[in-house]
Amino acid sequence: MADTDVLTRVKARLDGWDDVPSDAWLSEAARTLSDRVCLRAGVSALPPMAESIVVDATVKAVNRRFDEGIGSESEGQGGTMSVSFADDLLSEYDRELSALASMAQADGSSALPTVRFL
Repeated sequence: MADTDVLTRVKARLDGWDDVPSDAWLSEAARTLSDRVCLRAGVSALPPMAESIVVDATVKAVNRRFDEGIGSESEGQGGTMSVSFADDLLSEYDRELSALASMAQADGSSALPTVRFL
């Protein structure tokens, strides 16, 4: 993955936002998410087609940085608060990551363990 390409894309999506994190924070978030995508897909390097997942998830990480883990909040009648927590920034990309893992296994670039029956 070209870290600068992902960082450029993230910054383009955040253009005009108030209180954008530093480049160092954005780079670290993107690198961490890239590592997690690689682990889930079973590849040693992030394929270019998976960069969009990292960009999307990094923007979501920016949204979550002060209220980390909160998926949604609402106030009901009588002043009761309801808060739901997001499990995982990458969970909504499970189908794409599974497809990426399957493609990597098919072309032999997968780092996932394989089982062979003799």
